[in-house]
Amino acid sequence: MSTFFSQNLRFLRSKMAEKTSQEKLAEILQIKKPTLGSYESGRAEPKYADLILLANFFEVEVDELLKEDLSKRIPGLSNKPKLRILATTVNEDNEENIEMVPVKALAGYTTSYDDLEFIKELPTFHVPFLTKDRKYRVFPIKGDSMLPLQSGSLVFAEYVEDWKDIKDGTICIVVTREDGVVLKKVINHLQEKNVLILKSTNKLYDPYPILGTEIQEIWKFAGYFYNEFPETNE
Repeated sequence: MSTFFSQNLRFLRSKMAEKTSQEKLAEILQIKKPTLGSYESGRAEPKYADLILLANFFEVEVDELLKEDLSKRIPGLSNKPKLRILATTVNEDNEENIEMVPVKALAGYTTSYDDLEFIKELPTFHVPFLTKDRKYRVFPIKGDSMLPLQSGSLVFAEYVEDWKDIKDGTICIVVTREDGVVLKKVINHLQEKNVLILKSTNKLYDPYPILGTEIQEIWKFAGYFYNEFPETNE
């Protein structure tokens, strides 16, 4: 069946903010370069999963990617950020609470982060050294991917409304559909590629990309609490 897929794929890659090679795009999307090359040349029909991935990455509908010549209307493609509504609670003085997400609530948070009734059930507390004009939440950290920060630490994080302003190297809590709640150092390609690269401070873990469409919330690291003194070599 004849489609505009290969033509559109070449065109969309050429319109990325930075000059992006097939090899670079394949790396970002975690698709093999020969596979991407065969898609662009029309030698192969796209796998269903790859088709959805590419449509999400370039923020177009699958039907548009297949059936429409996007070069004729690319200026009309919307690049406006989606409206994000933060579910939050306030205290008796109408000041923002600092909610804590307990370990047992982490799994539920990824599906109910925008459910006010769920957020109301989270424990809250006051931290005097955090500024009152910003929104904070506390998340428990599991695993060793962010050593020397220990598993079991409680991370205080500031809500980020505009993700595209996050600077490279910023440590953030990233809430995603697939990975849940993770603490990572981010490399920000959302503006030009709709991708964040997530990096662990533990070099045993490889960096990996995530599409902006998979992200639910981002919170910037503001501090942490751990109830044991750090281990030393002495």
